[in-house]
Amino acid sequence: MYWNICWLLTCVICLTSCDVVVPPTTSLNSDWWQHSVIYEIYPLSFKDSNGDGFGDFRGIIEKLDYIAKLGVTAIWLTPFMESPLRTDGYDISDYLKIESIFGTMDDFKDLLDKAHGKNLKVIMDFIPNHTSDKHIWFESSREQKSNKYIDYYIWRNAKNHDDIMQNSSIIPEEPNNWRIIYGNGDDNSSWIWDDMRNQFYFTQFDQNLPDLNLRHTSVLKELKSVLEYWLNLGIDGIRIDALRYLFEDIEMDNEPLIDVLKSVSYDNLNHIYTVDQYEVYDLLTEWRKILDDIKKKDNKTRIIMTDSHSNNSVLFEYYNCGIEIPTNFNLMDLVKIPGYTVDEWDLEIRKFITEMPKGGTFNVILQTHDQPRISSDFIDGMNALSLFLPGVAIVYYGGEIGMQNTQYEGVHFAKSPMQWDDTQNAGFSTHSTWIPVHSNYETINVKKESIDPKSYLSFFKSITALRQTETFKRGGLATYNFNNTVYVLIRFLPGNYSNYTLIINMDSELQQICLSDQIPDLDNNLTVYSGSGNSNFNAGNIISANQLIILSPGATVILTENTATTHSPSTSRIQTRLSPTSSWTLTSPSQDSTIPSSAIQLCISFLVLLLCLVISKICNV
Repeated sequence: MYWNICWLLTCVICLTSCDVVVPPTTSLNSDWWQHSVIYEIYPLSFKDSNGDGFGDFRGIIEKLDYIAKLGVTAIWLTPFMESPLRTDGYDISDYLKIESIFGTMDDFKDLLDKAHGKNLKVIMDFIPNHTSDKHIWFESSREQKSNKYIDYYIWRNAKNHDDIMQNSSIIPEEPNNWRIIYGNGDDNSSWIWDDMRNQFYFTQFDQNLPDLNLRHTSVLKELKSVLEYWLNLGIDGIRIDALRYLFEDIEMDNEPLIDVLKSVSYDNLNHIYTVDQYEVYDLLTEWRKILDDIKKKDNKTRIIMTDSHSNNSVLFEYYNCGIEIPTNFNLMDLVKIPGYTVDEWDLEIRKFITEMPKGGTFNVILQTHDQPRISSDFIDGMNALSLFLPGVAIVYYGGEIGMQNTQYEGVHFAKSPMQWDDTQNAGFSTHSTWIPVHSNYETINVKKESIDPKSYLSFFKSITALRQTETFKRGGLATYNFNNTVYVLIRFLPGNYSNYTLIINMDSELQQICLSDQIPDLDNNLTVYSGSGNSNFNAGNIISANQLIILSPGATVILTENTATTHSPSTSRIQTRLSPTSSWTLTSPSQDSTIPSSAIQLCISFLVLLLCLVISKICNV
């Protein structure tokens, strides 16, 4: 009896120390997007086909074979509609026309057809928050004549409106203290005075980007028509830009200062009236219905991604509105923090996965056009992490070859031309480029890396290949933290499937670990599946779980363990920690699924411990 009780106590300890984040699932049904790798393309910088120095649709078509061989599922195109291009194409002057610099509508249709022919989906940016100040809607709205566009934008009188009407030399007073997002000072008001209309118009971003009035029925009808137009052309999904900024509080009160001793600035305001207003949820539900109605005609799923640096509670509400990919920027924000630790990474991953609504699909993004590129030492590790996690991975063009920030002054630091080879202008164009090519293009380029088995590109493709396996589609995830510097993740699937262990040194110093210190049941002979260029490991090397593994800063290695040939695989130990009836999936919104939280595990452990004590008392042990 004594030893039986000891065994029960051991089970309690194992349960409470469980490292499983996601158990495996038996579900075989999933839609195209649920395990997807989405490849963001900034068209101006991807490939120039006509020698004018600007990337275009024909250039993308030329490189579709390359994109398909990367192992990605879909391409996401940043804005390509007609635009003055003052703010990288996010200043749209006509939602239904192609900006001529990218080509023609026929070129775009050809891109869609050829991408679909290679089994690639196409997702486009949808910009509903604002237009260009050159849009006909805004130009008509400024005129203040009896036309339908008068209230298409957010107009307000100056506080001293009556005085201004009597004396035009008086300086207009802004309606409130709201500030432009990228501004930080008293001269960065969100309210821009218009002499023609003698009113202020509102903008969240820039004076050339007036905000649309999404409480106006006609504006909503216009945007619905825009969505239907592009979806009927064959787009497979949309990414809604600047989602959290679509509505502002209708009373337009001043936002409170965070520090009353400091002056008004965007960073010193508590944004309770200008972000994440409740109306956005109803609007998302309406837009979701538009996509679903089109699906009824051909049974093809069109997805919605969101662009919203909101907290998790807001993102989880997006799931409840039927959004497939509420983009999770939490991990990308960690990339920007110097000295981030494995604890922080693991906490963010676990929190999102375990707290998101039932049936939601996890997603991760670490690079975009708005953020600096990841440093060369850590790009392999970050690529591996984003591709190793379950659900959707969103990657940025050039990240697969380790492209770095350009020295170009301004906001284009992560938008330099794609580096295809070591010829003039990196093979991007025969003409001088719209912004400079990075000076490292002779060593960092697709052509050179395609023949180097230890290149960034080869490592990237080795991981996307894994995502086609059942282990990555249906397998579980366990994570381990070694000294808060080395992150170890295991993807596992019981049965005749290979399991994979990812090891990343996330520290700026050399680190040494022994896997068996925390994962005692790993197979003693693990095979290197792939190693980063800055690691000392090559595919096919054998590593013992008991040996000391030395990792340079950012070094990353993937090991494989086959459960069919292993007598006591680590994943069997992991799996036995789960309830036999436990079933949960990241990839089936319709499945009624659950995952045990740490709180539930603790309660179960307490009850088992209590039972042990009762038995002990009865048996007088």
